[in-house]
Amino acid sequence: MKNSVLKLISKINKITVILLLVISIANIISPFFIIRYTRDSSLIHYFEIHRTIRRLLSFIILIVSWKLYKRVSAAWSIVMIALSLRIFQFLIIHHEKMWNLLFLLEVLCYFLLLLSKNYYCRKMDRYSLKKGIGIFCVYVSFVFINAVIALFKVKGTVSFPLCITETVDIIFDFNNLSPVIYSGNSIYHSFVFWISWICIVFGLILILTPYINRRTQIREEVEKARDLVKKYGQNCSSYLALEGDKCHFFSKSVEGVIAYGIIQDTLVVLGEPICAAEDFLTFLTEIKNYCEENAYNLLFLNTTSMFLKEYKKLGFGIVKGGEEPRFYLPEYSIAGGKASKIRLNINHATKAGIIIKEYDPHKERDLALEKKILEVSQEWFTLKKSGELVFTMGSIGFENPMERRYFYAVNQENKVEGFMVFVPFGGMKGYMADVTRHRINTTRGVMEKIFYEAMMVFKEERIEWGSLAEAPLARLEEETEVTAKLLNTVYEKMNRVYGFKALYQAKLKYNPTYWEPNYYVYYPPIFTPATAYAIIRIQNPLGIKDFIKSFFHNRTKEKTTI
Repeated sequence: MKNSVLKLISKINKITVILLLVISIANIISPFFIIRYTRDSSLIHYFEIHRTIRRLLSFIILIVSWKLYKRVSAAWSIVMIALSLRIFQFLIIHHEKMWNLLFLLEVLCYFLLLLSKNYYCRKMDRYSLKKGIGIFCVYVSFVFINAVIALFKVKGTVSFPLCITETVDIIFDFNNLSPVIYSGNSIYHSFVFWISWICIVFGLILILTPYINRRTQIREEVEKARDLVKKYGQNCSSYLALEGDKCHFFSKSVEGVIAYGIIQDTLVVLGEPICAAEDFLTFLTEIKNYCEENAYNLLFLNTTSMFLKEYKKLGFGIVKGGEEPRFYLPEYSIAGGKASKIRLNINHATKAGIIIKEYDPHKERDLALEKKILEVSQEWFTLKKSGELVFTMGSIGFENPMERRYFYAVNQENKVEGFMVFVPFGGMKGYMADVTRHRINTTRGVMEKIFYEAMMVFKEERIEWGSLAEAPLARLEEETEVTAKLLNTVYEKMNRVYGFKALYQAKLKYNPTYWEPNYYVYYPPIFTPATAYAIIRIQNPLGIKDFIKSFFHNRTKEKTTI
């Protein structure tokens, strides 16, 4: 019964949005045709210039309608305010023409939206709403105060309150039939009017644009998630659920949690839902239902092959997104031809006097050493072609190390040349190299030596698995699915920006025991441009701009080299 009612309201919502789009477009474009080609004085009167405010309200509804379709509560509020203003304005000015078709449709939409208020339940996160409203208020205040001061300077002898009144008239065009009495009024009127409304509309767009939530996590939530990660986190990315750039969604029906961020209308989850294997389908259904109720698309990054059947059972789309090198430590060695390169590099570093040490901040903080490690990190960033990746990568985390393990390399002068930060996975049965950084001119073999000696330490501690994290988009050349072929093209063409091939080759030389396939899992089951954008944007705050900047930077660099 509840599902039937929800489907009915959903259909009403779609019809309402379509009606609003039709009405808004009609109000925006029809004046250009009707005033020019009709002789009907009543139509001309309806669409004459002093109705500009009505058309601008239509424009606001037009740009907000998509968010209304997505059931955003803030969009519902904006549309209701705009419709209220339009209906009020029509009743005041055209009360004798109550049977106007557009007006009646607006009234119908108003009551449909009013009756289905509870359907628009998707809340803006507080950070996004606060930032959007703040920017909006700054725009409106700046434009309004500037217009009042300018008008006061022009008129001089007119009282300041009257300047405020006339500024409101200019912005909202309530009194356009009575000419504003000052020289150059036409240019000034147009400037104030259009600048004001451009800023106001832009402010409204910002209010409805979700930012990645950077709110301070609640300590109790992090500790609860930490316990679940240690207990059920089989995915190598599971531990990254505790990073500060994630929000947490805890299951109401089973013991489980997901770490997520929001990009526009897409809820992006890192790894699989963290729960017991027997509870996976129940928790996944709960997450899917939540996204459907709140009109979110759903995207899982870096999922493994463990639960592919469950995803398919619920109708998710799946495409391979790369592979992750894993090492079975009881049998891992660097003997043999496949590991000859890493063996040579390690020997070179050893002969150069490189020594590997483990730093344990849990026992005692060494601030001087931490400073040296952070200096290496800063130097390493100067090598990167693109901005710092987040969400799928962790942080150094000296302030709250939790279960992280730190290994670093020093040379004969006791200078730190590189380091690796390892995080646990698989119920503390494995460690993944999460953060790996080195100096610009570091000794050859430093990073290989750090990784190998760390693996040997873990092996002595009876840790079963090691990992070097996912190689994005690697080993897709044999995939036959269309989306996978597209991603393989990205792997080939965007290598100059993100270095996909170099990263894969760097991981390959360590001679992993096997490669664990990683997947993108998404619902609705269609890989859209919005899905691709969410994958890029959630990991790189600079998004497409960073790609374009890096692309042209590297093209210029290549031409200079040639």
